Amino acid sequence: MTEPPERKDFARPWENDEDDKGRVVPLPGFEDSPAVESDESPDRSPDEEAVVPGIDVDDGSDIDWLQIEESEFDVTQTEYTSATTQEYIGLAEEIRQAESEVWEQQAVSAHLPGVDSGLVGFEDVSGRHLGSEEDFEAMEQAATSDLAMRVGSGVVIFGLFLGSLFLGGPWFTAFVVLVMIVALGELYATMRTAGHKPLALFGLLAMILMGVGAHQSGVAAIGLWAGVATGVTVLFVAVAPRRQPLTDAAVTILGLAWVGLLAFAIPIARGPFPLEHILFIIIVVAVNDMGAYFVGRAFGRNKMAPQLSPNKTWEGFAGGLVAGAMVASIMVSFPAWDPIGLVNGLILALIVGLVSPIGDLGESMVKRSIGVKDMGSVLPGHGGMLDRIDGLLLVLPAAYFAFRAFGLL
Repeated sequence: MTEPPERKDFARPWENDEDDKGRVVPLPGFEDSPAVESDESPDRSPDEEAVVPGIDVDDGSDIDWLQIEESEFDVTQTEYTSATTQEYIGLAEEIRQAESEVWEQQAVSAHLPGVDSGLVGFEDVSGRHLGSEEDFEAMEQAATSDLAMRVGSGVVIFGLFLGSLFLGGPWFTAFVVLVMIVALGELYATMRTAGHKPLALFGLLAMILMGVGAHQSGVAAIGLWAGVATGVTVLFVAVAPRRQPLTDAAVTILGLAWVGLLAFAIPIARGPFPLEHILFIIIVVAVNDMGAYFVGRAFGRNKMAPQLSPNKTWEGFAGGLVAGAMVASIMVSFPAWDPIGLVNGLILALIVGLVSPIGDLGESMVKRSIGVKDMGSVLPGHGGMLDRIDGLLLVLPAAYFAFRAFGLL
């Protein structure tokens, strides 16, 4: 059997190096094999190294063919050349294109037997620590605790509301006055963090007088005591030396006039159907808010007021109107709300759907102007009291006059 020939360390056409021409590298294990001159290279000088037997070398840049028995190496010259060159065609261009592209890292979801979580991200292979299992459990417990606080505080407030409404009379008036005092106190405290100095004493006294006056004398007392409080505030800042009298007076009057609108719930509750009318308004407002939230989240595209409330959309606004109209039409079919009637119920639902978003946007405008997310934290998981009643503040006066127009008060 023919001994294996020496291996020629050749260069491909694009790697040609003049210094490597004609250099012979023995094959491993055959370093001592004698070099035999090729009959097909008569021009080789005596100083050149011997070439491998059976290999015809033209100029050192490529190999014509391995003249070896075809029984052992049954390939053609074209196949050999293609095998060493074609696989590299376009490789450099592909590398340049790959380097110029921007690759977006994505997490891969995979199911791995025996592994609790099948979410595999690039952080898992990069070595960056994102937290232990205990950290994630703590986060889940915190989220669960926050939800429990939201539900718990909501149940407590709603229970106090229903209890005072069932007891009626001074109990409900006391509840409404307490809510107004807490909401106004939060507003004034937030204004102070923004550098304003409202006259809190005048505003809080006005809340008490407006609530008690509405209980005893009706709606006229609300406007009367609001006007008295405004006059006293202006007189005080005009006499007492203050650094920003105009701003202090404006913030004080804004708070008592805005939060004081909640006092309209008292004359509604003093009417012939206190429980039915108040519950009708509260339920329609709540359903309107939920309908606007879910519809806006699912289909919302067009922003109502992107500068004030980026999450409010016109699609959500329409969804709230439809949801409020549906629940109103269902409620009037029950005997408790039968005196309202279908037409009046739909009108009230329309009023709620139009006015409630304005109240929300009004509070958003105030919060944006002073740079806060919530007015307070008196309700765990819900924010401040004013954050919960902002929609009612404009709905209650509108509903009161609607009930008067329907002859229900």
